[in-house]
Amino acid sequence: MLKRKLKKLQRDETGQSLVELALILPLLIMLLTVPVDYFRYINTKTILSSAASESIGQLSYASIDSGSADSDIRETARDCYKDRLDSNKIGVDFTHGRLENVEYPYYVYSSDRQDPDNYWNQFDPRDSNYQTMEVHLQLSYELTPITFWGVMFLGDSINVQTPVYTRSVYAGGYKPSA
Repeated sequence: MLKRKLKKLQRDETGQSLVELALILPLLIMLLTVPVDYFRYINTKTILSSAASESIGQLSYASIDSGSADSDIRETARDCYKDRLDSNKIGVDFTHGRLENVEYPYYVYSSDRQDPDNYWNQFDPRDSNYQTMEVHLQLSYELTPITFWGVMFLGDSINVQTPVYTRSVYAGGYKPSA
């Protein structure tokens, strides 16, 4: 009797597809949800890099000199990307160098030195200078994974950082040599 029931189960395949689905479903869910947190990381890094680039591009010497550069950077990032980033989670690492005097020559046309055959000799060199300051900016952001696999493999939060952006900020124009 037992042999007959076993042979009947062997011929009857009802439920086989359900068992196969139950075996494969966890793997499919994992394969489909793992890229979600990876995409969010890449998207956040791209947005954060754009915010850093925009912030350092709008930075002025006046805000550095007054000490409000950090808040100006945060404000620029908030104004440009408020719908995509939580501004409370943005970390700002801002440093600046010392004020430097950069000398360069500029050329003025001299009608006394007109020479159609030698165009370059028609200009008189003049010394000039300007002041500049080098600034460095790196933004960071705490991203919270939204999937179970993201929490399991990446932890409770992911620290997203931009590369260090560097720029020379114009500080002032010509100052006569002493």
